[in-house]
Amino acid sequence: MADYLIRFAATLDPNGNTGIEWPQYTTASPNMLQFNDGLIPLTLSLANYRESAMSFTAQLMLVNPV
Repeated sequence: MADYLIRFAATLDPNGNTGIEWPQYTTASPNMLQFNDGLIPLTLSLANYRESAMSFTAQLMLVNPV
């Protein structure tokens, strides 16, 4: 994990010779790099698990700005 963070801080690109290509995050394709225990340490998944909560929060803040 530190390798990704250091590489991103130095080059704005976390990828390197890591074995998995982490695509750039976009709203159309919100890819998330997942660090796992076990035989497969890295996987890609979609970061859409909190979509409804974020939408609710955004709507609430539009109605009741801080």
